[in-house]
Amino acid sequence: MLISKFSGINLKDQVMDMEKKYEITFPDPYKVFLCKYNGGDTPNTKFKIGKISSDIRGFYGIGDVRYSLDSIDLEEWLNVKIFPIACDSFGNYIVIGLSKDSMGKIYFWDHEEENHLVYLAEDMQSFLKSCKSEKISEDATKSIEEREAAMIARGRGEYITDGLRQMWQAEIDKYRNMVQEKVIIDL
Repeated sequence: MLISKFSGINLKDQVMDMEKKYEITFPDPYKVFLCKYNGGDTPNTKFKIGKISSDIRGFYGIGDVRYSLDSIDLEEWLNVKIFPIACDSFGNYIVIGLSKDSMGKIYFWDHEEENHLVYLAEDMQSFLKSCKSEKISEDATKSIEEREAAMIARGRGEYITDGLRQMWQAEIDKYRNMVQEKVIIDL
């Protein structure tokens, strides 16, 4: 799986602080993941496990990041001994078990069927292996001028509008600074 990790400072200390604050213990693979990547964007990433098939928009991180754990009511999740680690484009969550019986197991939480958990994987590493990513297309970072020239060269210049330019700019802004790397969890 590929990820464009979020930045962070003193992540090991922040993870320990979170564990202390909420009186929880994260499974080691998840701690390593958080400390190494602090979550991150995962464009073009999908998984299919059993009957569950979805994308992953991103993994949650700590602090001022796009998908921040600070923006989630963690108490609500911790009451049922699960912890949100990622989200998909449809408002669903990927969660990790924190109870004695579910420690480290990965589940899919369907937001339309509240409290409906579907088992996905025995651990973080197994789940990550099931996720497939494609590299961000070079076309996603081409300038507006390059895109216009390509459309005109294909005889489609009449389809260029201000709305299309705005859409292109949004895509350029989203992907411009993303650097994808393979997720590796060394224990």
